[in-house]
Amino acid sequence: MKVIVTSGKRKTAIARATIKPGKGRVRINKIPVEIYQPEMARMKIMEPLL
Repeated sequence: MKVIVTSGKRKTAIARATIKPGKGRVRINKIPVEIYQPEMARMKIMEPLL
């Protein structure tokens, strides 16, 4: 099984992403993207995924 772990930083904030084979669920800092707020941020995140 291939797993990719990456992170991004801006000022003091850190976002982590783990990509692995599975069911296609997308989570950002352990929060499902479907409930990510604000809605505009969620739309910008989902755009490259679609």
